[in-house]
Formats: sequence, structure tokens, C-alpha cells
Amino acid sequence: MKLYLAELTDTSSPLALRRRGLVQLSGLTLALQLLHLTLAWLALPAIPGLPQWAMWTVSGLFAAVLLAIGVLITRPSTRRPHLEPLRAIFLAALWLGVAFLAAIFAARMAHGLGVVLFLALGLVGYGITFGRLWFGLSKA
Repeated sequence: MKLYLAELTDTSSPLALRRRGLVQLSGLTLALQLLHLTLAWLALPAIPGLPQWAMWTVSGLFAAVLLAIGVLITRPSTRRPHLEPLRAIFLAALWLGVAFLAAIFAARMAHGLGVVLFLALGLVGYGITFGRLWFGLSKA
């Protein structure tokens, strides 16, 4: 299997090869996130019965981290614009990983609404970022 990661950053490459590189790099980052999240699921103990303020504090911390990642995703890098797709892929995977980690924490704290909220937030955010990258490659 040939890796098309170099074609992703090369603007003179055909669009099909650039998109193939995008899918390959996204798959690699998601595989690493899956490993990370599996380890987190196995390592975190079940902690039901926490006070409500503790659950909201943990959820607020994860929401603040997601907000910071969202700001980084929307601000393009001006120093190296040819590396912008790589940066966006890694930030999107980080977004998805943090959101799913927050969902794991919420599940371990028996906070059902937090699980649904963070899972939906992670999937929607990753989908929007991947869609912007997919259609943005044709403009570059």
C-alpha cells in the first residue's frame, strides 16, 4: 500500500491523490485515537455518586479544552500554509479524542447527558472539519 502523505501537502498533485492522502492520514490519526481511548476506558475507574458540582466542573474543563481546540482549528497558520491540511487533520483528531475522553469520564461518573453531549459534539465537530478539508483541497 502506497502512502500519499506527500501528495497531501503538494498543491500541484492531482486532487484525487491529495484526497487519498487526506483519508490515509485521517485513518492513521483515528487509529491512534482509538488506541488512546481504549486505554482510557480500561484505566478509568467507575466513580458514580459524585456531587453534581464535581460532574459539572469536569465537564466544564473538557468544554474549555474543546473551545481552545476549536479556536486553533478555525485560525489558519500563516507561517506555513502548505502544512495547513496536516495541522487541521491533527487538530480534528485531537478534538475528537478530547470529546470522546470527556464522554468516557461522563460515563464513568454515571452522567448520561454528558455522554450524549460530548459524543455528539465530537462527531459533529470532526465531521465539519473533515468536510472543510475535503472540499478545501479542491480550492487550493
